[in-house]
Amino acid sequence: MSYPPAPAPAPEPVPVKQGNGFAVTALVLGLIGLIIFSWIPGINLFTGIPLGLLAIVFGIIAAVKAGSRGGKGKGMGITGVILGVLTIVASIAVYFVLLGIVEDQCADPDSAIYGTQECADIENM
Repeated sequence: MSYPPAPAPAPEPVPVKQGNGFAVTALVLGLIGLIIFSWIPGINLFTGIPLGLLAIVFGIIAAVKAGSRGGKGKGMGITGVILGVLTIVASIAVYFVLLGIVEDQCADPDSAIYGTQECADIENM
């Protein structure tokens, strides 16, 4: 008595491509920079602008790599670029608004900081 032949082995599953880590990084850096660090006076130029630049760089890399990953992460990468640009713009705008407020206070003779060394330093900038 003969036995039937063994069934053919199952084909190896095709590995699923991972998500786009660059896109996630760009989105997170853009959100953290825009929501938290671009609005804090004094440190916004030192934290908001670098986070915005990093979000732009990672977002561009994510958009370029999205083609090799089946389009995964392209939208998040572009969103990271937009948030990075908004972070930089907000950081610079907050800086100039605060500088304008301080200059107004230095020009007001009734102000507590009128005639101080800080006002002299601002005038010499």
